[in-house]
Amino acid sequence: MKSEPVDPTSTGKRKILIVDDDPNIVSLLSTLLGKDGYEIVHAGYSLPALFRAARHNPDLIITDLQMPVMDGLGLLHQLKGHAETRHIPVLVITGSDTQETRKAAFEAGCAAFLPKPISARDLREQIEQCINK
Repeated sequence: MKSEPVDPTSTGKRKILIVDDDPNIVSLLSTLLGKDGYEIVHAGYSLPALFRAARHNPDLIITDLQMPVMDGLGLLHQLKGHAETRHIPVLVITGSDTQETRKAAFEAGCAAFLPKPISARDLREQIEQCINK
């Protein structure tokens, strides 16, 4: 039986990795979720997010779709394609709310999808659903 990787920086709190290239969004989500008792790890882009996901083994990843270099769909494909990260639920938060975008996100493996602007209540509900599945 393979054990989960141990994060040497773990505090015992539920951990969320936030992936967004907009520092204002990262700050807002970090503040809100930090007050809710979550440990927050963040990455400004998809490539560092892959390393942080493998290293920190978060309980949830929240990602935007529109990012430079590798977009959120590429990140989803990479996360779901690796044994170390495929089990982590991913919540997509994006300003691109079309039928095609939603379909692509779910086909890539996201657990939940929230269009921007989001409410704190909707965010909290989706986080709880994703973590407690």
